[in-house]
Amino acid sequence: MQDWQVKTLSTGLALVTAFALSSCTPTGIAVTSNGNDTNVQTVPSKVTSTVNLDGASALNTNLELENRLINDYDLIKQVSSQISPLNIYDEGLQPVNKKEKCLVPFIVNDTGANVQLYWDGECSNGIASGLGRLVRTVDGKKTQEFLMEIDPKVKDKLVTYLNYDTATGDSEVGYGLLEIKDNKLQGFAATWGYNHDKWLDGTFELTARYEDTTNFVSYTKIVDLLSGEYSAIIAYPNFSHDLLNAHDNVLSNIDKTYRLLEGRTMIGLSYIWLKDGRLLMRDNSTGQDHLVADHPQELDKYVQELEAKVDSNTSQTEQYVDQGFAKIEEYSTQKCRRPLPFFRGDEVNQICDYAFNVSAAYDELLKAQEVRSNQIDSYREGQEERVQRLEQQLRSLKSVHLTAN
Repeated sequence: MQDWQVKTLSTGLALVTAFALSSCTPTGIAVTSNGNDTNVQTVPSKVTSTVNLDGASALNTNLELENRLINDYDLIKQVSSQISPLNIYDEGLQPVNKKEKCLVPFIVNDTGANVQLYWDGECSNGIASGLGRLVRTVDGKKTQEFLMEIDPKVKDKLVTYLNYDTATGDSEVGYGLLEIKDNKLQGFAATWGYNHDKWLDGTFELTARYEDTTNFVSYTKIVDLLSGEYSAIIAYPNFSHDLLNAHDNVLSNIDKTYRLLEGRTMIGLSYIWLKDGRLLMRDNSTGQDHLVADHPQELDKYVQELEAKVDSNTSQTEQYVDQGFAKIEEYSTQKCRRPLPFFRGDEVNQICDYAFNVSAAYDELLKAQEVRSNQIDSYREGQEERVQRLEQQLRSLKSVHLTAN
């Protein structure tokens, strides 16, 4: 794919996403207590109980749960950020295709599984360096592919431009930074994500995500590019077992920290706006849903503030997505004319194919939008015809009535 094609594709997605983000419908919004703040997301609105609850008291209960968890969140953030540079390199994950020592920062294995790495970049002073493709396998099966860059002149720093999950088909493109400064984990990630197979099947969800790694919180907006319905999510770490793995207030390795970022605990209550304007409350501990009798102004303000936080953070992802596509193009120019698989089962290079796959998925979106537009036009024309027939019938009835008189 030529450079102008990549720019056109990225611009096209940006325009579609900007339109979808600005025209989202507020149906199916859920607000979930999760630590220092809350989550907002769409969830299935199946009602298992129709008992009316007081909206104001439900909101107060939710806020009490949040306040109770603030100290836990602050502690977990303090403990998890204190990481020794010695813990970000795993000697057991030497890339199997490299004879010289070539460790990758921030990639470790403490799961006990048979994990192996493959790296097609350079090596410098025992550390992977430059722009390259990293493949991760578990028990001999490829699970993830990354496009990463490591500056040999900058210690303890890793930049990721593409993360592809081969098991699910989910991918994220953009810019992700991890580094150690003053013995603390710092960084951020700003990405767009999609699932290629789901797009080909007609589900056009695009995820804009900004992860504030330094403060252990992420902001995510998932948009259906056809309907405009969306989920807005603020996610905080899991508040349970990970502190037990800390030694002298320092986590034993980076992977446990990442589990904090990835582990999400639904604590408290969810509020779901239904399409008919009613409010549904879910108790996450029981999974029971209840209709809320009233919608206090404080609750409306609560939802709006959460949405504003997500929007303000995810709105900055577009510029970083452009960087991600530019690095994919740079890698493709260097390595994709004759891509060499690392092993049997690695014949498909997702980094090399990514721009083409996104282009094909984008074409499917345009087709679906055209079909939807035609369906809307057809529906409107049908409505107009029905109105005309109704008017004609009314005139006929009026004529009959006048004749009878």
